[in-house]
Amino acid sequence: MDCYECLASPNTATTAVAVCRECGVGLCSRHLHVEQHEMHLAAGLGKSTTRLPARRVVCPACAKAERSR
Repeated sequence: MDCYECLASPNTATTAVAVCRECGVGLCSRHLHVEQHEMHLAAGLGKSTTRLPARRVVCPACAKAERSR
């Protein structure tokens, strides 16, 4: 799979190393955004989040859209 962002621009094709969690496009290491994501669990009256944050990979378009809220 090739990086969608590289194919959409005049750059050469680059092999994808990850997939965007939101839209599913392939991403090379130059175009991916790695973010921390707090995990929520159904725990009744107890703690509803995990101690450690999870890792989440998104593309530049999805990262920009999420920041625009």
